[in-house]
Amino acid sequence: MKKMAQQFITQKLKQLTVKELLQYSRKYRIPITEGEAQAIVQALKKNKENPFEKDGRKKMLKKLAGLTSADTARSVNKLLHKLAKEYGVEDWLN
Repeated sequence: MKKMAQQFITQKLKQLTVKELLQYSRKYRIPITEGEAQAIVQALKKNKENPFEKDGRKKMLKKLAGLTSADTARSVNKLLHKLAKEYGVEDWLN
């Protein structure tokens, strides 16, 4: 069940829109500009790393930092953790 849920969430990340990402960033008070959101969404669509594995998430965030900035990558990491906590799956990100 956990594996299936992780696949569903990973697929959702690939389908995330700029508008949705900006809504999440406002909800959790994590500053992301519209330009950064566009870059993040494009990077997530191409991402082949597993965000639930520490090494996969690290690689994904490193690529994202190269496209945007280290601060933006940190913001995305915070956002992932806040979303995971909201849905009760924060232990999946360890």
